[in-house]
Amino acid sequence: MSNQKYTEEFRKEAVKMALESDQTNAQIAENLGVKYKTFMNWIHKSMTEPEEASKTIDYKSRYQELVDEVTKLKKDLKQTTIEREILKKAAAYFASQNT
Repeated sequence: MSNQKYTEEFRKEAVKMALESDQTNAQIAENLGVKYKTFMNWIHKSMTEPEEASKTIDYKSRYQELVDEVTKLKKDLKQTTIEREILKKAAAYFASQNT
């Protein structure tokens, strides 16, 4: 089994939750389904390793990516809804033909 069970983003969000939440670290670890010791290792690692100062987030690009993804998902949802309605009508039609 791989040691990379959790993504780096998941780990960072978990640590952020630990720093900002009123819950205990044990409660947060339990809620996330992570062993307490593993969770504490993530927190320790985040506090001892320096942040990558050169790594900056391009918020405009990220925002546009999210907008594009939402637009695509809405389009897919609309298409799926139409297909579901067609299938419902086809099922009703074939059911009425069998009686």
